[in-house]
Amino acid sequence: MVIVGAGGAALAAAVAAVHEGRSVLLLEAGSQPGGTASISGGAFWIPNNSLMRAQGLTDPRDDALKLMARLSYPSLYDPAATWLGLPKREYDLLTAFYDNGSDVIDELTQLGALYPYIYPGFGFSPSPISDPDYHAGLPENVSPYGRVLGNAPPGLVGWPGFLLTQSMIDWLDARNVPIRTGHRVVDVLQKQNGEVVGVDIDHNGARKRAKARRAVVFATGGFAHARGKMLGLQRGPLFGTGSVPTGKGDFLDIASKLGAAIGNLSNGFYFQLSVEEAAAQDGHVTNLGAIAFSVYGDSTILVNKYGRRCVNEKLPYHVRAQSHFLTLGTDEPNLVQFMIWDEAVAQEPTPWPWRGVVPAPGSLPPFVIKANTRAELAAAIEARLDALRGQRFAASAVVPTATLDPSFVTNLEDTITRFNAFAQAGVDLDFQRGATSFENAWQGPSRSVTGNRTMHPISTTGPYYAVILGAGTLDTCGGPITGTNGRVLRPDGSAIPGLFGAGNCIASPAGRGYWGAGGTLGPALVFGFLAGRNAAREPIHPL
Repeated sequence: MVIVGAGGAALAAAVAAVHEGRSVLLLEAGSQPGGTASISGGAFWIPNNSLMRAQGLTDPRDDALKLMARLSYPSLYDPAATWLGLPKREYDLLTAFYDNGSDVIDELTQLGALYPYIYPGFGFSPSPISDPDYHAGLPENVSPYGRVLGNAPPGLVGWPGFLLTQSMIDWLDARNVPIRTGHRVVDVLQKQNGEVVGVDIDHNGARKRAKARRAVVFATGGFAHARGKMLGLQRGPLFGTGSVPTGKGDFLDIASKLGAAIGNLSNGFYFQLSVEEAAAQDGHVTNLGAIAFSVYGDSTILVNKYGRRCVNEKLPYHVRAQSHFLTLGTDEPNLVQFMIWDEAVAQEPTPWPWRGVVPAPGSLPPFVIKANTRAELAAAIEARLDALRGQRFAASAVVPTATLDPSFVTNLEDTITRFNAFAQAGVDLDFQRGATSFENAWQGPSRSVTGNRTMHPISTTGPYYAVILGAGTLDTCGGPITGTNGRVLRPDGSAIPGLFGAGNCIASPAGRGYWGAGGTLGPALVFGFLAGRNAAREPIHPL
């Protein structure tokens, strides 16, 4: 078997295939294995997993499927309809994830390729087991604790994403499975009957071929570093990505030529990032200090170019980032947003993992703006916006209309006055900030005395701080459509023989949804493993 890629989905596929007794070759375009999974937070979302059940937690199938369907296909979801209102294939993928997820992780554990644990809370959760799910406030989410897992292999230390991928890499290394880095697959080999029986490879400018007796599995990540695809296919104005630079959508091109059905191209897994950091890094933002996974601070707000709050600042990053996509006629008021906080937040000493763009006291990254008054802050923001004009990002720019409205300072004063009244009452009448257990847990430290931990009045005196934020994508999640067995499908539903896919290079089983922390890696591991196992069970194709 040939497996293209060496990230989370590819490694899981390789473990499954080797366990089936197959010889496997992994081909990785980058200079080292691990892919985007290795630089991620390393969490993977698995419903009804055995670790949560061991804690006495239940995760009923019907409720979990309703939760996933609502998040993945909100415009189709109907709890009373057949297949919850979804097309059958999409519904079947959700059921396949629920039905196989726990077993896949258990098998990887029993093999010694993973060492999972329940991701703990960070000190402010109502549960001693974990932080609540991102969507803990939805009525379908009857089991908001314990679905998020991490990996802790004995003897290994490092970043959580590295620990996840290295654990599987070590398992494969111990079995002499070759992982060829610097090998970009540019095409597949087909027999006259359409069977995929190998791949064409570019290695340092030289062309190679690798034949596959049984199947080829693609798990090459999304196309977030292909600016043409990002501009033409993604629905949002995006300034950067957290994915590895090799993600250029090669499999999308290859599968399209083979006549594969294509889906979910307009969706991604979104977050907010510093636009200035994206400019400095050519859109490749992996510095956690430049990413607003949470909007840190109880006296912190997000405003648009009119100086108005435009979103609940404490929403999960995937949901919050999509507030940038609003278009009103020709106006995009939220194209860039401004995260503003006061000195009390700036001097908060807690070493909270989700401080993001709010640095620890004593440091001030170049993308953080500081001013003594709100008017001076607005002038400094405008100067930074002017400096960014003319630069091109992943699929956006700081266009001439992305400028502060003349009413910005006046509106900002009104916005802060209104926010402060909400903070004193403990109820946000505009955006319901702090209404869920997730928002309160991810708030971190708080000075609030109202019971709403997410809000405290913003100081009437400076200094004030700001960061220019734009939307980014952890990775895209569209591409060839696959079945529950990982086979790549044609528009008529038939499979392309010998071709499988998993991870962010395919049309995600999650659709538009981001089910929780690890909402990318959970499906990648599970469907990667299933694709690898099913591909390993293919009959030998005579070459």
